[in-house]
Amino acid sequence: MIDEHKNWQSINLSAIGQRLAWLQQQPDGIIFCQDSGVHYVVVRKDRSRIKLALVEKVNLHTDLLQSVFDFNNPLHLVSEYTQAMLLGLVWQNQPQRIYIAGFGGGRIPLVLHHYLPETVIECADVDPIAIEAATQCFGVQLGDRLTVTIQDGREYLEQQKPDTQYDIIMTDVFFGNGYFPHRLATKEFYQLCQKHLSSEGVVLVNLLQRDEFYAEKVKTFQSVFSQVCVCPWKDINSVLIGSNSALLEKNEIVSRAKYLQDGHQFSFLLTDRAQEVKLGTELAEAIPNLDKAQILHDDSPPAGYFDCWLF
Repeated sequence: MIDEHKNWQSINLSAIGQRLAWLQQQPDGIIFCQDSGVHYVVVRKDRSRIKLALVEKVNLHTDLLQSVFDFNNPLHLVSEYTQAMLLGLVWQNQPQRIYIAGFGGGRIPLVLHHYLPETVIECADVDPIAIEAATQCFGVQLGDRLTVTIQDGREYLEQQKPDTQYDIIMTDVFFGNGYFPHRLATKEFYQLCQKHLSSEGVVLVNLLQRDEFYAEKVKTFQSVFSQVCVCPWKDINSVLIGSNSALLEKNEIVSRAKYLQDGHQFSFLLTDRAQEVKLGTELAEAIPNLDKAQILHDDSPPAGYFDCWLF
């Protein structure tokens, strides 16, 4: 079975390379730009780096980097927060089914699709133009095991059958100004995730630390999941990890990450991200005002939430 997986992965990597070959012939600069609502979806080439960003129409100097990769190493996750999202495999190393709210350039889905040949990955995103950019410029090929539905991420989950369960659920949703939707940050949303989570499943959420309601979002997450960890990246992103399975100590998280690293031979060190995980008192100390934060609910967004412009 291992040999079959390795053979499939070799064929899959070759296919990704063929889909990306045209990029090497392109000059540096913008290679994709399309109008999408309140922003432009822009893909730039800088040597071997390809970057997808959402550029605000009202301020062309303001953009939010969504995805980046190096076409010389398409399976390498450049951004450390995307590496941290793969820590979900520490809790579920052979997931049967994964749900991801938010797609962007499809970097995380593409890498999971490659390393987990028996896993079905379902994604939802409201921006069809970003998905077009991902399939044209990021080597993503959709199919039976990797699907994207043009739909709000919460709405997609709400419409699943009551017995539909996922081993891993990820949320990575931002608009061009850095706004994180309120309806994906509430206790009711995380209870919905819990409802569709397998007994040993795990939920991961990408947050921006400069968010005015960062502590509230962590506190809300803690109100639903019995074990919550955070993996911070500099002063930029934090990946929240939540599960209601048996509690894992830090040394076990690192040990399992090493097992995954040895087995998959990721081009980045998943063990480094595991070492950065904070839980318990470390988590409380890493997030200012966490003890004073309020839990977010659907029907009572805090004052100023919808005025929160991060960029």
